[in-house]
Amino acid sequence: MRVERDLLIERLIERLQDEAALIRRNAAGALRLHGRRAQAAVPALEKLLDDPSPMVRAEARRALERLTNGSKVA
Repeated sequence: MRVERDLLIERLIERLQDEAALIRRNAAGALRLHGRRAQAAVPALEKLLDDPSPMVRAEARRALERLTNGSKVA
């Protein structure tokens, strides 16, 4: 079975590494809104839990909670 690439999700994952905190935060928020479609972003979002920006860390945490079905995120 051929797996389709999701270019939107891939692009948002790339944005999680942007130098601007606002871009990283917005990308994490967008991924959160895509729910299960954005499962591939979980490893990249986990890295943001150590981001220097509190707003990025908070949005990454929210996204991970949504993408991991409400599991507790450290």
